[in-house]
Amino acid sequence: MLPCNPGGHAAYQDTFVSDFLKFYPDPFVLPKSTWDYIVQFWYLDLSLTDSIMQDCYSVFGPEPRLPSYMLRSYLLALKLKVTSITVWCRILRETPLYAILSGFPFGDTPGVGTFYDFFSRIWQDDSNHLSPNDRFPKMKPPKGKRKGDKTPCDSSGTASRLLPLLERWHRKPENPFFLIFRLYKQQFLDRSIEK
Repeated sequence: MLPCNPGGHAAYQDTFVSDFLKFYPDPFVLPKSTWDYIVQFWYLDLSLTDSIMQDCYSVFGPEPRLPSYMLRSYLLALKLKVTSITVWCRILRETPLYAILSGFPFGDTPGVGTFYDFFSRIWQDDSNHLSPNDRFPKMKPPKGKRKGDKTPCDSSGTASRLLPLLERWHRKPENPFFLIFRLYKQQFLDRSIEK
């Protein structure tokens, strides 16, 4: 089943307020650093993620977690400097604030496999890495002609070869990171330019 978020960001904000007040009736006991996260993610509108990623989901099967909630949850984990998905899933199960801030009801948070499934949908390639496993030997720089001479500097040659290559190179939709760039451009970069 395709992910569907009819309410968009307003529905996320309404759900957050009702669930937040249920678990934290006196919200002013939370420290200021926590409020900084709350305010930042309150205004983070990721509702375009659901429509951009609809092609990555199948029409058949159970209803998936909303991609906007999964992305918001992962960004929150990165903001809190939690790099392990296993640890993050445990934190979501134990801390109502982070589950609610991600968009999930407390007690119904995604597991580790759901996050990795989401990552495989964003990274549109079977391989996990861009670089091949083969490593090629590096060329040794030429030494000075006489004993004690410095090695000649050849960085201008490398830059002059690299720049025309980058100018000819265009991102194609079949690149594995194309969807990540598209999400970043439409939800962060374009809005930053508008403001």
